[in-house]
This record gives sequence, structure tokens and C-alpha cells, in this order.
Amino acid sequence: MEDWQMANFLMMSRLSMRAIGNFLSLGLTKKMPISFQTAVDLRSRIKLLPSGPAWKCRIVDMSHPMKQPIHLYFHDSLDCIEQLFNRSRFAGVIDFSPYQLYTTSERIMRVYTEWMSSDGAWELQVEWFNC
Repeated sequence: MEDWQMANFLMMSRLSMRAIGNFLSLGLTKKMPISFQTAVDLRSRIKLLPSGPAWKCRIVDMSHPMKQPIHLYFHDSLDCIEQLFNRSRFAGVIDFSPYQLYTTSERIMRVYTEWMSSDGAWELQVEWFNC
């Protein structure tokens, strides 16, 4: 079992830190090739992980009286996009430029696979640069 699987299992299990510590101190568990040996060590490693975008809250103004105010919870969309673009799993797989695919080198039949291969992506880029 990999570190991530074990850590995820322990943290999602709702066990107390004492129970996690007891589990990690078992002889069988000590033989496993995991990088953390105690519950405190596991918790400190989890705190080192990057956090996601912060939650924000706004009270929604309504035109009519309400019994309770309406709270809208959300993430800043630019923070979310920045976090996604900084993930290593997406490196080299996100297209930032439109492209055209064809079935043959003669360019007779065009293939549409994703939005960046569409005419809309080309048109948007032309509009953007003409502004």
C-alpha cells in the first residue's frame, strides 16, 4: 500500500489521533514501507500539502424580506484556474493555442476532437487579438 493510500485511509476513517497512533505502532504496520511512523508525523506531513483556494462568503441581498440572510459560499474562479494550471498532472496536456487536425496530410477532411480544435477557438483568438 502506498503512502498516499494509507494516509488517505487513516485520515478519512474518522479514527482519533490516538487510534491512528496505536494502529501505526502495530508490528505489522511498522513493517510496511510508509514514510510516516506516528499520527503526529502523519498530521505534520498533511499540513505541508498545498491548500486549495480559500472559501469566500457573501450575503445575498434580496428585494423582499427574508427570515434569514442567504449566504453564498464560493471560490474565486481565478484562484481555482491558477491552482489547476500549477498542478503537475496537467503539465503538457492543456492546450493554450487552437489547432486543426486532419485525417491525411492533404488536409481534405478535418477532425474535431476538443474545443481547441474547433472553429470557435480560432474565431475567439482572432477576436482577442483584434481588440
